[in-house]
This record gives sequence, structure tokens and C-alpha cells, in this order.
Amino acid sequence: MKQSYRCWAEIDRSALRHNAKIVRERVGSAEIVAVVKANAYGHGLIGVAEILADEVQLFGVANLEEALALRESFSHPIVILGPALPGERSTIAERGFIPTISALEEAEDFNRVAHRSPVAVNFKIDTGMGRMGVPEGEALDILKKISAFPNIRIHSVSTHLPVSGEDSDYTRDQLLRFGEIMTQFRAAFPIDYKAHVLQSAGLLAFAGHAGVFDMVRAGIVLYGISPLSETGDDMEIAHLSGARHAGGKFYQLWPHVYRSSENAGRNVVIWLRRWISMASFQS
Repeated sequence: MKQSYRCWAEIDRSALRHNAKIVRERVGSAEIVAVVKANAYGHGLIGVAEILADEVQLFGVANLEEALALRESFSHPIVILGPALPGERSTIAERGFIPTISALEEAEDFNRVAHRSPVAVNFKIDTGMGRMGVPEGEALDILKKISAFPNIRIHSVSTHLPVSGEDSDYTRDQLLRFGEIMTQFRAAFPIDYKAHVLQSAGLLAFAGHAGVFDMVRAGIVLYGISPLSETGDDMEIAHLSGARHAGGKFYQLWPHVYRSSENAGRNVVIWLRRWISMASFQS
């Protein structure tokens, strides 16, 4: 029996490519990390990655499971943006993924489990998110210790802008502080690593800062979803295109009888019947 679906999502390939080009126009030569976590925000991990493979330089995922699924089809560098569980670290090291680390202890463990080659890590600094990252006041000291580990290579240094779509003053201060941190890092450790801070909201609201950093993390903006407002007006400003559309099968016509008084004096009652179509959709 042929499989049939009551509802489905239609993914617009041209919209994904268009949005990637919009990001490229905004960030210039900076490398683009296409964030495809959570099954590419419900758009389909592998399908979206296939469409974006020629438009981006890296992929970003939330965890090891997503990284393994992606590696089966793509050779791009893969950054694991979420924290790794202790039992996952040896696999991450062996498969060459780029883990995000927020503590010296994580780096020590990756240094211990790495056997074939050094583990490239994304060193995250907390400049205001309060959820992941080394406290900025301790970052320079911890980076110094990590840089001495023989089996660790610093791939990139990053932070997160938690309110870039809501509080521009706070975000500008974060960008300033992170820029100062990177100046200190590069003076103390003049080695080859990249800096990244702008995510989707940052790309739309603070694109002028893209040239200061080497990478950007493009997430929901690639799918035509703006994080800046609920009205969507800024989508038109950014020229984004929605990448997903819902479809469903009509399965029933339902008669609806209702009362109407449409004459001028409202003294004649007319009973009418109309048909309502029922369709199957799922959010």
C-alpha cells in the first residue's frame, strides 16, 4: 500500500538559497556557520544541509547525535554548539567535531581522550547570557592554560548575544567588551583562531559589526524567520523569504445552518446553509 500523508510541510529550496545570499551580503567575507540544530528547525536536517552546502563554510548543531547524522553526508566542519556529555567526548574527538567548551575541566578531558590528533575546540565566553561560557573575567587565564595542552587546538572563540533583538544598548556593550577581549587574546596568543558572536538577530540588527569578526552563526534567519519582531515587518526590510509552507488534504465538507435577518426591517428570518471544508493540519 502506497503511503499517504494527511498533512505535510513544503520546503522552498530557492528561499533557503536566497536567505543564505542575504546573509552573505550582510557579512562580507566572514565564514558562515549554518545552524541546522533541531532537525534544521523542523525543515529537515539533511535536506536543508544539501541545499546550503555550497553557500556556507561550516554547520552548527546542538549535540553529538545531530553531528553524527550530518557527518554521514557532509565533510564540512561541524561545530557542536551545546555542551558535550562526558561520555560523548571521546567520540567527538575521534570523529573530528568541534566541541564548545565552557570550563577548564572540559578542555582537560578532551586533552585526555584525544589520541589521533588534537581536538579543535570552540572556546565560549559568557558576556551576558548566563548559561554557557567561561566568565569573561577568567577567560584570559583559562585560555592560557588550555593553549598549553598538547592535544587541544583553539579553533574559535565565541560569545552569545541574548537580547540583540530587544536591547540594543546592552548588545552594543557586549560587542564592545567582546572586541576588547579578542584584542587581549590575540596580543597574548597570536595563533590562528577565529572569533564569532553574531547570530540571526545580530546579523539583522548589528550587521555593521560583522567585519570585526571572522565567523557568523546564521540560524532561523536562513529559514526566513526574523527574530527581531513579531509583526514580521523587518523581514521585508531584510528581504527574507519564508522557506516552509504547510499543506493538508481536505477530507470532509460540513453543512452549517445559521439564522440570518438581512432585510431592511429585520422582520423576516431566513435560514441559510453553507458548507465548511475540513482539512488536516499539524503545527
